[in-house]
Amino acid sequence: MKKYMKLALGVLTVLLVSGGCQRDKTEPDRDPLDANYQLIDKGDYDGAIRELQKLALEDQRPSVKVALASAYAARGGIRVENYWGFVIGFDAPLVPPDSIPTNATIESLQKIAKQAKGDIDPRDLNALGGIVNALSVWERYKDRVDAIPVVTGAALADVQIAAETLKTVQTPGGRLYRAILNLILFKSYITASQGLWDQFNAAIAELLAGHIEVLCKFDFEKILNWLNPITYHLTETLDDLIIAYPDERKDLEGARNIVQAVYGFTQQAVDELRKKRMCRP
Repeated sequence: MKKYMKLALGVLTVLLVSGGCQRDKTEPDRDPLDANYQLIDKGDYDGAIRELQKLALEDQRPSVKVALASAYAARGGIRVENYWGFVIGFDAPLVPPDSIPTNATIESLQKIAKQAKGDIDPRDLNALGGIVNALSVWERYKDRVDAIPVVTGAALADVQIAAETLKTVQTPGGRLYRAILNLILFKSYITASQGLWDQFNAAIAELLAGHIEVLCKFDFEKILNWLNPITYHLTETLDDLIIAYPDERKDLEGARNIVQAVYGFTQQAVDELRKKRMCRP
């Protein structure tokens, strides 16, 4: 992807500086975007947002949406230009789908099932082991985004609005911008749920130590609630990069399909575990 860095930055420059179209050299009027970027630079994010919202009603240029997204992101504490190099070099870890359902954890869980002498349905352990493997995929992505900042509260809401503002933009520069925002949201949601992640890992450790009763205590529904925004923003990131880098479409679509498959497998596993077969009287 790095070979596209100059192209992407060139497109970004056109979008953010010239407004995405050529202006008549004899035209004395300045692009209204210039004044709004000045407001952003001065820290008047609310003023820039108000003016750009009005402008967007009559000016459909992609650069207007980019400017509005910039104002929201800046109000959320994010200056996207600080992270161009990161997203341009971002490589999605490819995990073969057939490697998801099996690993050493499942083998250990099967041993626990034998020791339980019928108190645990082996199908439950297959599902549980599948969740363990699925979460390992998110762990790989998490490791890739260490340099990305985390936003919370009002800042999180602003970055979400910025990303949604760019959802319909089809220019490479605009979608590269959005990819950064979605990675920030991915990192923020996965970080906010670290406690749940730790609880699940602790429950698995207790189970492997022979404490079968832990299965009756853990709320597996939380896993899906946790994965919903994570899956959404990671999938959106890959969709953004597909538009930003059409030559990388095949690899990026493969990564996106794996993310969706992992979520689907996890959803199926949680549905099985929700039937409460694990906690027999």
